[in-house]
Amino acid sequence: MMLTMQRAELVCDVIGTLAESPVWDERRQTLFWCDIMERKLHSVTPSSGRRWTMTLPDTVSCLGLCESGRLIVACGMQILLVDPENGTIATLATIPAPDGLPSRLNDGRVGPDGAFWVGTMDAGPFHDIRPTGQLWRVTATDIRCRQTGLTCPNGLAFSADGAVMWHSDSVQRWIRRRHFDRRTGLFDEGDIIARPTEADGRPDGGCVDGDGRYWSAGVSAGVLNIHGEDGALLEKIPMPVPHPTMSCFGGPDFRTIFVTSHRNNMGEETRTRFPRSGGVWAIPANVQGFPAFRFADGA
Repeated sequence: MMLTMQRAELVCDVIGTLAESPVWDERRQTLFWCDIMERKLHSVTPSSGRRWTMTLPDTVSCLGLCESGRLIVACGMQILLVDPENGTIATLATIPAPDGLPSRLNDGRVGPDGAFWVGTMDAGPFHDIRPTGQLWRVTATDIRCRQTGLTCPNGLAFSADGAVMWHSDSVQRWIRRRHFDRRTGLFDEGDIIARPTEADGRPDGGCVDGDGRYWSAGVSAGVLNIHGEDGALLEKIPMPVPHPTMSCFGGPDFRTIFVTSHRNNMGEETRTRFPRSGGVWAIPANVQGFPAFRFADGA
């Protein structure tokens, strides 16, 4: 097994509603993540236990690191630049809603091209969600829609060399592997390498390890599904909670995997059985990750 599950532990005592988007900052040796429904950014520095929280005015769906040390954050339909040192917030861009329909930003990640890639989705009830989602590329000076026809865009991740882009749709239930050009930010149609069912683990957030394997959070089945570079399912690892949402590699040597989880709409019986759902887990890994790409914010 690629993870040492008997040593899984919570990184801190923060139990959220819909925790997402863990990102390890190797400069600060700090883990950042967000809680979509509670509209919060969080961080913890494991070596000291130091914690930080900021509440924002709308849903906070994902974040990334900037070259300047700031965070780039998806909030509602806005892209914000947040300085965790002094709490200042600047609005970089507003993503237009398709046809003016109620929408919100969802999963996103900074790519090897220095841009922030983020998806939009219908903001209505999940069981009635429509395929109006889009994928946007955001730079310090420009925003462009790069894909339409999505329902719940998720699982964005890039290989260490920047040549592969992984993407999923949690409602359409596919995982796609694409060739990516880090110089231009262009990608091809790629190949659908998996169509996970609810029992397999509906694909939520994802990350890539240093050997190019893709780690997809199977949010409906309480597992991490690990795919090889060719897309083959290599391993299915049970998690300590029923709804893992996303993972990332971090720690001093990038041999710890951090996994966010949720308790949103969870029944009382399940909450009683899994009281730490909504927390963030740290699990020693037998494989190594790599530093997150940083947004080119010109600072």
